[in-house]
Amino acid sequence: MITDAEGSTARTRPAGAAGPKRGSWRKSRLCGANTGCLEVRSLGAGSTGVRDSVLDESSPVIVLDRAALAGFLGHIKAGRLDLK
Repeated sequence: MITDAEGSTARTRPAGAAGPKRGSWRKSRLCGANTGCLEVRSLGAGSTGVRDSVLDESSPVIVLDRAALAGFLGHIKAGRLDLK
């Protein structure tokens, strides 16, 4: 489990590890044919799973609570995680 300065938590789950099932994996419609996208899935209890779309079921899953997900999305929207 990873905890940031604000106390948000993130856990990683090994590739293929069984976890809570809820909803289906989704990725942005803007991804199109681009294979380098992230997929998200609600895991319930305020947790969201994030994985690499290229690896599908073999991808490790990062599990974020609401605060960690909001921070992660804020960094994405601000362009701080863009590959340059």
